[in-house]
Amino acid sequence: MSMINKKTTIAAICGIVLIGGAFAIKAHSDATKAATAQDIDLYETSPITSLDTAKVTDSVSANQLSQVGEGLYRLNADSQPVNALAKKTTISQDGKHYTIDLHRNGKWSNGHAVTAQDFVYSWRRTLNPQSKSEFTYQFANIQNATAIAAGKLSPTKLGVRASGKYQLKVTLSKPASYFKRMMASTTYYPLDLAAVQKYGKKYGTSAKTTVYNGPYTMTKWNGTSETWTLAKNPDYRDKRAIKLQHLNYQVIKSTSTAYNLYQAKKLAAVTLSGEQTRQNKHNSDLKTIASGRIGFIQYNEKNPLTANKNLRTAISLSVNREQLAKHVLQNGSTPATTFAVKHMAKNPRTGSDFTKDATKPIAEYLQTTVSKNLKGLTINVKSVPFPSMLSAVSKGNFEANLTSWSMDFADPIQSLQILESTNNSNMGHYKSAAYDQALNTAEGADALTTAARYHDLVTAAQTAMTDQAVTPLYDARTSELVNPKIKGVVYNKFNGQADYRTAYVK
Repeated sequence: MSMINKKTTIAAICGIVLIGGAFAIKAHSDATKAATAQDIDLYETSPITSLDTAKVTDSVSANQLSQVGEGLYRLNADSQPVNALAKKTTISQDGKHYTIDLHRNGKWSNGHAVTAQDFVYSWRRTLNPQSKSEFTYQFANIQNATAIAAGKLSPTKLGVRASGKYQLKVTLSKPASYFKRMMASTTYYPLDLAAVQKYGKKYGTSAKTTVYNGPYTMTKWNGTSETWTLAKNPDYRDKRAIKLQHLNYQVIKSTSTAYNLYQAKKLAAVTLSGEQTRQNKHNSDLKTIASGRIGFIQYNEKNPLTANKNLRTAISLSVNREQLAKHVLQNGSTPATTFAVKHMAKNPRTGSDFTKDATKPIAEYLQTTVSKNLKGLTINVKSVPFPSMLSAVSKGNFEANLTSWSMDFADPIQSLQILESTNNSNMGHYKSAAYDQALNTAEGADALTTAARYHDLVTAAQTAMTDQAVTPLYDARTSELVNPKIKGVVYNKFNGQADYRTAYVK
């Protein structure tokens, strides 16, 4: 955006949120030995903070927990839930009651069986205010969860119970077509009560004070170390599917250091910066990975200046998103045309992506609306740390905020809900009766009618863009160079998370 003159000023607080840990894979220098040993070396850009399901807040820790733990479901490459510990799921006609039968061969690394009660205990513990979990909102669909998190009800009132050693029953406060996707999250993983009682507050703070029920177990992590190893779990219920013997991790914070190691053939994969992506655009090893994150401009609609819809629309029209994605970010990110990212949902009738359907009328509207030059407008940019940005925005001390939002699961409601007038994350104070009604219908009367719900969400997205509630900028991506000898890694198309459960070295 160009600076025209100083008659009017917008102070933009730039709080840029970087979500997700970069990683790389290093096959042994001797290709034959690596294929035999099935050992690979990987890196993360920051250390693990916790392996406690109630206390994991960062993507690095969540990624590690997803390799050493297992929940009811896992997501496939299309972000669809498939059975993990769940063997059979029966959903009532009204969509509120789930009966989940578990596999009977799940086992913790301490020898205990994984039972339905382990899920009940884990979920209640996370929602207990004493746990101080930052992810209690993920349980909001379950009966009484919100009141429990607020300290108004006992955790025993949560709508979940074990109706047998290997059968779990869940009651929702309202139907949610995406609930199985949510239960694939590490936040919904089970916990072994005996282990938590044994280690107390130390549970999940080191490899030795954690128990595991997933494909791998962890060693060599003392809670602060920047190296650790995942080893094939001999007690994992589906151990025949696991081919890797060891995944050796180290923390590498410098992109250039990791890239140089890759260039020297000491790493088999590396996450690239924008400039490195540009340099490798013709490299056959280049992969573009989704991030499940959208970058956008948030406006304070309680401020007289940015409450002006025409001004917000004009700002949106002035942004060259193609140039931003290709020449500024340079990391595979694509222009955003609505407040959603690709691979969140598909039209149940035509198969087209939600981002395409939500955009069609908006492009025509923008072309015929405010397209005049932004005369009399100066943009002053202030870059501040994320905590400071969040504080300023929550207090309303901003006019426009450059930020991003990461989604927990693949459904348009994940981004659209933060613009609802009653949502705590709606810090721009956007308010639209039509928008709220569309979301309420999607989550209420049409919750279990796929086509109708999809139409409601498209209507909400179109309403927000017509109002320019926010200005979407880019659908975030990352670029990686990956050694083709590494096979079987499942990359989620929605958020790019790598699942090494079936990985191997060829």
